[in-house]
Amino acid sequence: ALDSVLAQTYKKWELIFWDNQSTDGSQSIINSYNDERINYYYAPKHTMLSEARNCAIANTTGKYIAFLDVDDYWDKVKIEKQMNVFSTDDKIAMVYSNYHFNNETKGTIKIQYKSILPEGIILDDLLSKNVVGLLTMTINREIIDNNRGILFDPNLHIIGDYDLVIKIAAKHKIACVQQPLATYRWHGAN
Repeated sequence: ALDSVLAQTYKKWELIFWDNQSTDGSQSIINSYNDERINYYYAPKHTMLSEARNCAIANTTGKYIAFLDVDDYWDKVKIEKQMNVFSTDDKIAMVYSNYHFNNETKGTIKIQYKSILPEGIILDDLLSKNVVGLLTMTINREIIDNNRGILFDPNLHIIGDYDLVIKIAAKHKIACVQQPLATYRWHGAN
């Protein structure tokens, strides 16, 4: 995950690494990277996933926010392609993309969605089928600021990202890069 962020063709980013009191050596791993754009935070207490994501967001300074869990990775042009889309329309609240699904237990990799993904005012589409993967989303910070800095409902654990997408789609325009720009890894310990 870290290597895929460092490899981005778009270079103006900051990485907030929110360590939710992990026991896997995350701090020593992050400390092995020497890049001033990486900011490490150790949670004062372990929290549920949505609350941890909100804590990480509170430490960001950028105009756009993207998400990447430690077992997934981005294509090297993800940020660049999404920033290009934002530059075409100032009414876009979020840009997402298709992604690869790497099933490491079966040894298969596939494109998650074969059909054209929805964009524009897509609430009805998303209520029928959630096609937005968290690892593909980039959100305009104004959405965060207009929601008092909280994006994820801390009462939700496993569907917090879907809830977030529905809230954004209910009020805003969403764009999509149709090609896969990230890879979700299924390894059995997800």
